[in-house]
Amino acid sequence: MKLQKIHIVIIAVVSLSLLFKGTLLKKPDNRLTETIRKGTFAESIKMSGVFHKTASDTQKANSFAAYQNAVSALAVARQNKETADANMWTKQQAVLTAQNEVDFKNENTTNPLTKNDYTNLEKAEIDSALVQAKKDFHAYEKKFNEADIAIAAAAAQINAAQLEYEDTLLNEPVITIDVSEVYAPKIKVGQPATILFDAFNDTPLKGTVQSIESIGTVTSSTVTFETKIAVRDLPADVKPNMTAIVNIEIIRKENTFSVPSSAILKRNGRTYLQTTDGQKDKLIEVTIGEKGLTKVEILTGLENDMRIIVRPTTKNS
Repeated sequence: MKLQKIHIVIIAVVSLSLLFKGTLLKKPDNRLTETIRKGTFAESIKMSGVFHKTASDTQKANSFAAYQNAVSALAVARQNKETADANMWTKQQAVLTAQNEVDFKNENTTNPLTKNDYTNLEKAEIDSALVQAKKDFHAYEKKFNEADIAIAAAAAQINAAQLEYEDTLLNEPVITIDVSEVYAPKIKVGQPATILFDAFNDTPLKGTVQSIESIGTVTSSTVTFETKIAVRDLPADVKPNMTAIVNIEIIRKENTFSVPSSAILKRNGRTYLQTTDGQKDKLIEVTIGEKGLTKVEILTGLENDMRIIVRPTTKNS
């Protein structure tokens, strides 16, 4: 009986020892994880901008004058093409006439004007006249060919001047922001925006993206695209050139899964997430949807309450 009790005590001591040793040796899981549930996938871009009111009468007049000048420049360019065309054919006729005189001189010895043999000076003058006629023709031919370039440039200037003039006629006040080339592709006309003026930081205003330039501006190797934000219910105290923080919502999807971009794994052209239950890790294949700046939408492969590793140790390949 005593021997049996001794065996039980020994077994208990060994079991406790092994359990204590395993607890001490087990490495704690300090990895960053996230429990996934369906919800709202929303992202926004925040940047500073400057408020501009509707243009003054002087600004409207200057813009309209620039538009009228552009229209006049186009008319001049078209007229220049017509003039170059007429002159080109006149000069071509002069070439044909000079060529006929050279041919006649080469086939005959008598000058029809003097009724005497051609002198060397007369022959040289006839040959020179042909050379000069060809030069004149080629000069006007070049002007005619280049006329379309001038017309296209003038037409482009009209479009630019017209847009600028139309901007001065807008009744809706706007805030202009310079959007980085990194964010520009994600901004679309009509996206909602929240505006917070520095002078009235307790009064957020609503707005929408009104326009975004299609051609960027390069400044110190940085490319930006001017974007205009229409503002609603503007307080009367807001003054031109006041600064504001603009928050543009670029993504909003309801009842969907989204995970940090750092959690995505790529292997052999497929996309995975690394899940864990605290004891064991597992790779699951997923299908991604819309990509945000910091998160990615997951269309298939996830279920509610799955726990993923935000920065997997498994390397992409």
